[in-house]
Amino acid sequence: MRSILNINWDSNLPIYNISQSELQKKGINSLLLDVDGTLVNRKSNMIPKAVKNWIIESKKLFSLYLISNNPSKKRIEKIAKELNLSYKYNASKPRKKVTLSAIKEIGREPKNIAIIGDRIFTDIIVGNRCDIKTILVKRLNRDGLPIKFNLTLTIEKLISHFIK
Repeated sequence: MRSILNINWDSNLPIYNISQSELQKKGINSLLLDVDGTLVNRKSNMIPKAVKNWIIESKKLFSLYLISNNPSKKRIEKIAKELNLSYKYNASKPRKKVTLSAIKEIGREPKNIAIIGDRIFTDIIVGNRCDIKTILVKRLNRDGLPIKFNLTLTIEKLISHFIK
């Protein structure tokens, strides 16, 4: 049995540097995408150009779905509309209910779905609990660049090392 903290792919990259061909080689045809920290900075509504371009290219190859813990429907809906993607907000990750609902809407085999996010204790755990692949990415700053040091992730990795 694998740990719920298991990361299938700890990319150490921002989402826009994730290789679509590598995702395809891993058998992935659908992606659940975290929003805050992963696609946009938590304190910004501006979607970085690199993220937009990655989404445009990814839409040609994968079914994409936004899934966010953010309770603001207005914020997540605005981002989803700009990217022309379906979404769930207030997902309560790592709880499974909303994520399983998104997986059902996608209508693909869980073995071919991955969740991409910047947090172990939300995105990675819910992915493992829903039996889909998990991809950890670097959190973005206000300029759309990966942050150099992520204290939250450092603490999550340290804790997960001891509870695996």
